Amino acid sequence: MHIARHATWAWRPAQEEGSRRDSRPVTSRDDIARGESVTRDRDNDVENDILRGKVRSAIEHNLADKGMKEVSDGEDADFLVDFHIAVRRRNMTVERVYPGAYPGLVCGPFGCYSGWGWGPAAVGYEHIRFREGTIVLDVVQNPANHLVYRAVGEKPVRRDTFSFSQDEINGLVHHLLKDLKTSK
Repeated sequence: MHIARHATWAWRPAQEEGSRRDSRPVTSRDDIARGESVTRDRDNDVENDILRGKVRSAIEHNLADKGMKEVSDGEDADFLVDFHIAVRRRNMTVERVYPGAYPGLVCGPFGCYSGWGWGPAAVGYEHIRFREGTIVLDVVQNPANHLVYRAVGEKPVRRDTFSFSQDEINGLVHHLLKDLKTSK
């Protein structure tokens, strides 16, 4: 569905517990660890609020670049926008295999020359910690409550950092919204 340029949008209001279709708590029996050790502690609220603020800012900027206008009242908006994020910290042990070949000087019965030497292969194990995240972005047509656009994205694993920069989030949101077309 093409969305008219200069269409209005607002943040979708949070649903109240009683207004949900089925307000029973969901308990999953799935084994999310898949044989890996997974820390079950969720990020603290401060980190989640900072991340949500970065995602919110990126969505506002990208929708403005597409020509859509944000309004404060959801009743007056043509579309309602909502997103959900989940971030978890993970620990994993990975195997590192170092082959037995190495560059250098090789000497034999006919003299020395530059080439590859051979030795025993080395195997090591490394314990790594990283974060992975998933974001779901929905655009819903207002008053009909019809889902017109949904994008799901996953953040690639980065072992060298434990936070998401604004540039990384801007790139992810831009990628999520690349198929959302606005027309005149």
